[in-house]
Amino acid sequence: MTSDGSSNGSQSGPDDTSAATGSPPDGTVENPATPTDEPQAETDASDDEPVVLVVDDDRDLADTCEYWLREDFDVRVAYGGEDALEQMDDEVDVVLLDRRMPDLSGDEVLAEIDERGYDCRVAMMTAVEPDTDIVEMPFDEYLVKPVDEDSVTGTVEELLVRSEFDERVREYFALESTEAVLEERDLRDLGDPTALDDLTARVRELREERESEIRERERQLDRVRRINGFLRDVDQALVDASTREGIAETVCASFESSPYDGAWIARYNEAVDTVECAAVAESVTSPFAEGSSADPAALVREAIDTRSVVTDAVSPAHAAAALRNADAVAGELTLVAIPVTYRETVYGALVVYVRGSISEEERSMLGGVGETVGHGINAAESKQLLHGDSAVELEFEHTDTRDVLVDLSLEFDTTVTLEGPSLADEGVVSCYASIEDVDPSTVLSAVAPLDALVNGRVISDEDDEALFEFRLADASVVVTLVELGASVESFSATGGEGELVVRVPARSDLRALTNAVQSSYPDVSVLAKREVEDAVQSTSSFRRQLEEKLTDRQRDVMETALASGYFDWPRGSTAEEVAASLGIAAPTFHEHLRSGERKLIESFFAETSTDRRTGNRADDTGDAASDD
Repeated sequence: MTSDGSSNGSQSGPDDTSAATGSPPDGTVENPATPTDEPQAETDASDDEPVVLVVDDDRDLADTCEYWLREDFDVRVAYGGEDALEQMDDEVDVVLLDRRMPDLSGDEVLAEIDERGYDCRVAMMTAVEPDTDIVEMPFDEYLVKPVDEDSVTGTVEELLVRSEFDERVREYFALESTEAVLEERDLRDLGDPTALDDLTARVRELREERESEIRERERQLDRVRRINGFLRDVDQALVDASTREGIAETVCASFESSPYDGAWIARYNEAVDTVECAAVAESVTSPFAEGSSADPAALVREAIDTRSVVTDAVSPAHAAAALRNADAVAGELTLVAIPVTYRETVYGALVVYVRGSISEEERSMLGGVGETVGHGINAAESKQLLHGDSAVELEFEHTDTRDVLVDLSLEFDTTVTLEGPSLADEGVVSCYASIEDVDPSTVLSAVAPLDALVNGRVISDEDDEALFEFRLADASVVVTLVELGASVESFSATGGEGELVVRVPARSDLRALTNAVQSSYPDVSVLAKREVEDAVQSTSSFRRQLEEKLTDRQRDVMETALASGYFDWPRGSTAEEVAASLGIAAPTFHEHLRSGERKLIESFFAETSTDRRTGNRADDTGDAASDD
């Protein structure tokens, strides 16, 4: 088997396993090259992410800030001043710095950062009320606790923009920030009120010196704040919407309060090459308005074909025909088409009217909105699959040996059956597969060269069948389907010929899913399509079944853990505290909790779980219960 998943017609012997993988023959292979395929792309991308250092001896707050920021930034966390200085280097772009810390105060850390000459922006984030002693401190922003997600992320985003400003203009905004927080205090409470007067004079002097540039930068910052606020509104809209149609409508509505002049979402039908309007903002009266060299439908097709953000100029005649308040739009307009994608699937395009020309930064941001909407649609359809009463089943014939599971069935002339897949990490899917009449070590040797294999292991080895876990970043149609939110009902291949049954929500874009599959695995074809109804179990019935499985002690432990905030983040109570309230030891608490959690999960997945995956375990009222 070669690295692209095709068979080379040879079978490695059991003794080759260690040589092929560089690891001991213990029933596991780890492919050191594989994580650097998909994950490497993430690592490389993170090199371009701004670096934020969060410094606070309040571990819960520091970790919370890291959670708020980690999606968009490379975040480092230091729980004290000395730790902060150890983590400081030239790569840090923004520091969020607490003032009051036991080992080394924030003021001392700030002075050391300034002394070392690091070119970074610093925001003090502290419960210490500001006084005139902060006037000469070299920070850029001052946040008074308690802080929330919007204030933290907004401050970081604004400080990154300020980093591009001229040094004197940066100084103006830093001093203005200091002036603003001091003016919120009662003058009688300030240590030296005259220092505030001197600061106000310095701010006025700097503004007079750079009036025009400061005005331009203020407009830039205002636009950044509005765009970032708009992006948060879009994120919230995607959380609240539960259907593809609902997502399209709420995203368009979000554009009404954005810096943009209108938006609509296009749906493209590849079979008949038509572009339709799926949703439109109130500010757009005619998405396909004529009167311009810009052809919205053609622009949508280009965005979808190239999977990139494309633009075209808009004439005044087109603007007048397309926009409700065209008279309020001064200057040139640009029509922007953004593909709405999730991995290999293109759901359509987002079309936006932008005043003036579009910058590369804005192009990238709008491209990100398209991806976010695509993720939202995928998540909504996955949720529909989980909770909907009706679905569509697609049956495929699968003879494509680019798929490692089909290839193994051909190479070993055997039957390979998928017992169940699960999304492990971003872009990595765990495939649990049983293979008949094989030597497990020989199978591991055969798959070891695959670039897409993160790792593989033998779970069980019976007389005529072995169960494997293959963690794959690619190399199987299962990865594509799971990432698209489809449910793989069954997949079995014998001698290179496979059958695959997939379930998707009734209102899914079946053509988009099929195209995504066949673009990577062209030797997969649809055999049948059928609508199916799911039997719905009532909530009370589910509870009764679960209560019959849980022991009284397991239920007490789970209810007490929930009520005491043990499952919250940050935790409201530790395991030791919950155990003490129940009068049991912490290990006993963990044993009861895990037993109860396992029974809850097994009940939830009862219809799809198998004896092979869960094992034939006896009801464990066992050793832990006897500890009571």
